[in-house]
Amino acid sequence: MIDPKSADLEAWRTWKQAPSPQNLEALIKRLNPIIQREAGRWSSIVPRYVLENEAKLLTIKACQSYNPGAGTALSTHVVNQLQKLSRTAYKSQSTLSVPEQQRLTFNQYNAAVRHLEDLNGSKPTLHDVADYMAIKPKALQSIMENVGKRELIESGEGPAFVQHTHDDVVHLAYNDMTPLQKRIFELRTGYNDVPVAKSGKAITKALNISQGQLSYQLNAMKPLLERAQRLR
Repeated sequence: MIDPKSADLEAWRTWKQAPSPQNLEALIKRLNPIIQREAGRWSSIVPRYVLENEAKLLTIKACQSYNPGAGTALSTHVVNQLQKLSRTAYKSQSTLSVPEQQRLTFNQYNAAVRHLEDLNGSKPTLHDVADYMAIKPKALQSIMENVGKRELIESGEGPAFVQHTHDDVVHLAYNDMTPLQKRIFELRTGYNDVPVAKSGKAITKALNISQGQLSYQLNAMKPLLERAQRLR
């Protein structure tokens, strides 16, 4: 069985010696699994066809700059060049509204974490990801907290608290809640600077209640928020 790295190198040498469109097409076809994999990492942020086109251009540039004497496999060199796809995804956010930009940055962050973890074999720090995404760590941290909180609020059973974002509405509703409801609300939203629980299961464990009790209390809190909204 032919070693994939040897086959990649042979296709590259054939193209290098005779840089015809046919040989380039054969080389790109050899590297297409890498192109598809790396493009797929950002497809939740940018249309797939945009990523594939950009990935092919980056792959051609990688093949042009590749030096087999450096001791790096062609596939590794291509993967390193395709890391620039993250910046293509990041730049695509410039025409979006602030919430959309934050949502896409959040998706990009998760994709970057997976990519760097696969590349380095360990989970990257926020500073590692920020450097990879070319964004300031403090700005990235803020977006992660804002979008992460919204995701938690909107997910699972119970009222979508995110629609009641005015402070006075939240204060009115909170004051009408039972002590248990207040604790649930705090853990779900970070109200009163309480650390947000990672999941509904974490809330049930922290408060020693069942999932059914949590669902019941969440639904009971919905009218309080709606009434506070009307009174505002």
